[in-house]
Amino acid sequence: MTQLVAIRTEPLSLDDVIAAVTRPDAGALATFSGLVRNHADGRRVTLLEYEAYASMAEKEMARIVAAIEAEIPDVALAVLHRIGRLEVGEIAVVCAASSPHRDEAFRACRILIDRIKETVPIWKREHGPEGPYWVGWRDARCSPDTESGHAGHAHGHEHGQNHRHTQDGGARLSSPHLGPAGALTGQGVAVLTVSDSRTSANDKSGQLARKLLSEAGAVIVKAAILPDDPSQIAQWITDHARVESTAALVITGGTGIAARDQTIEALSPLLTRTLDGFGEAFRRLSYDQIGPKAVLSRALAGVVETCLVFALPGSPKAVELAIRELIIPLLPHASALLRGQSVHHHSEHEHER
Repeated sequence: MTQLVAIRTEPLSLDDVIAAVTRPDAGALATFSGLVRNHADGRRVTLLEYEAYASMAEKEMARIVAAIEAEIPDVALAVLHRIGRLEVGEIAVVCAASSPHRDEAFRACRILIDRIKETVPIWKREHGPEGPYWVGWRDARCSPDTESGHAGHAHGHEHGQNHRHTQDGGARLSSPHLGPAGALTGQGVAVLTVSDSRTSANDKSGQLARKLLSEAGAVIVKAAILPDDPSQIAQWITDHARVESTAALVITGGTGIAARDQTIEALSPLLTRTLDGFGEAFRRLSYDQIGPKAVLSRALAGVVETCLVFALPGSPKAVELAIRELIIPLLPHASALLRGQSVHHHSEHEHER
């Protein structure tokens, strides 16, 4: 049986994946269709755009299919995912699983779509009255349609924050150092808020960090809030720095000198390299805004595994300053250097590194 695993730009048909797995010895066939729906956390959605590294995505989907077929004997799988612009009601992904018995078919189909959501490099941008907004594929969720057994891709964002965009749909970022709005396209970033009092409802700094990074094209792969507890913070950093698709961790809060400010104490022992210039540059920029109090910040950046980690103060103004002026301009090149995808280009005016 020929395996059907593909990224397509044309409309998808469930018939294609059904035909690919139908066989005489299969008494059960389960399918899943992911549809574009017209809302996300109370916001209206008018269309979606999907982008992918097509060759990488197809290889990863084929790997997932082969692994599940090895795990569940006598199961055959097929999957198609569409990229491009999709209107409400159109199909974004179709999966099919066949097996001699229904339990295995249902289970294999569910595992397949769940793993695709977790690891396949596909990103989406939702469009609505507030303009376009990039959403990480990892943030997608499927909610079953009780009548059809199909499901629609949810277009929500963690914590339900609202996002403001320009009237023409482009994300306008005002910093002269920032570069194009898509400067971080494809960069996976996890965001952590460290606070004993903040919740998803009042975490303005975390919401702002995700908004600015997403507007610049980053994929928000994870967002969390933890108390000022060094062990919990260190464990979160360690766990997420090891995720290959995560280029950076952005942490807000706990960088001051109060007794409960423990972020730097948690982060410092984990760093294999420190970026001293980040804290220096941040405090220099902060001094222009708040004067001598800027020196009280212990903002810090460095490397854990091959992941960049930025520890920022907890105020929204500090978060915006650091992300706009430093993180967005630096992250693409720094991440490429860490992963061996780029080299330094020296000019006569550059300092020796």
